[in-house]
Amino acid sequence: MFSTIQNAAFKDWNTSPTLTDPLGPGLVQLMKDRHNINVEGQHYFVLQNGALVPVWDLRSSGENAGNPNAIVFAQKIHNVPSHDGPNNVDWVELKKLSGSLANLVYLIETVGGQPPGTVSPSLDFMPVLFNQHNSFF
Repeated sequence: MFSTIQNAAFKDWNTSPTLTDPLGPGLVQLMKDRHNINVEGQHYFVLQNGALVPVWDLRSSGENAGNPNAIVFAQKIHNVPSHDGPNNVDWVELKKLSGSLANLVYLIETVGGQPPGTVSPSLDFMPVLFNQHNSFF
């Protein structure tokens, strides 16, 4: 596997035992200093009608801070296995369920991030960290 920015950023995060919070100031500064990556928001899952729904929420930081419309709840349309192997999350095309941030979201160039085999049904929020390019349309 050749080195890409997402591989390097994931390695930095994964090998930093004190930088476990993906939104913590230490990791945010490390990503900015080493890779010129700005934290623009959060990606997480919420439980809706018994199913986990992916959310991209850019309302709290970056150029969209304070914009109540900078969020999208999405649903998978298509997926293909990552070109870099099964340890990585599939590449996915998603469509908007609600929100105004985007009509389509593409997850590509993923590194790591396979979800756990089971998730407690009592969860209504499951944060995740993906080091990937997100494309919004």
